[in-house]
Amino acid sequence: MSRHATAYVRGLEIADETARTVFLLLAERTIAQGDRHRPEEIPEIMGLELQDHDIPALAEQTGLVPEDFRQQLRELKKHVRMDVLEHTDGVWEIVYGPSYTRPSTPRPTQPDLTRGGPHPFWLPGWEKYSTWGYEQSADGPYLYAQIIPNQDGPDAEPRIWITPPAHVVRTVDELAEAIATALAPYQPVLMPASLIKTWLTTPPLSHRYPNSS
Repeated sequence: MSRHATAYVRGLEIADETARTVFLLLAERTIAQGDRHRPEEIPEIMGLELQDHDIPALAEQTGLVPEDFRQQLRELKKHVRMDVLEHTDGVWEIVYGPSYTRPSTPRPTQPDLTRGGPHPFWLPGWEKYSTWGYEQSADGPYLYAQIIPNQDGPDAEPRIWITPPAHVVRTVDELAEAIATALAPYQPVLMPASLIKTWLTTPPLSHRYPNSS
């Protein structure tokens, strides 16, 4: 149990009793870095990953049926600023903390990823070998992506190429849109470009917080 996470959630004074109960249960499962390294300081960012098969047991602890518990997870952002990402592989990625809710503390900024590379693409099932980055051409700079499913192996040709002349993209948002469209035939559910962007720019919690699950 994270004393930092539970103290933070209690301090939010969420009015909705069910939402507060669900969030406190998540806080109890959070392992915050500050618990070990800075015991006197609440970390700016905390988080955890849930497996969907864990939800029935968690739902029972709150007196909810599993689908109602999932809906509570989806709606937590209505009560407090945080990120709740429901991945297609059954993983729920939940990130929260003072950096989201304290006006005087700016949220951490992302580095400028529109220069250099290659950068990893973190989409589950595609994350082992897929890369993207920045290139300079006679017509100006552009972003590219080489998307390879994990099962194809490191020496496989990319299933998806995002590169001129078929794709001329200048921003991460445009790159995310192009990848989302190209991935549609390979995915059972069409993923929005906003979700693809998170896998371009933000490592999953298993990389940021190795002991969070």
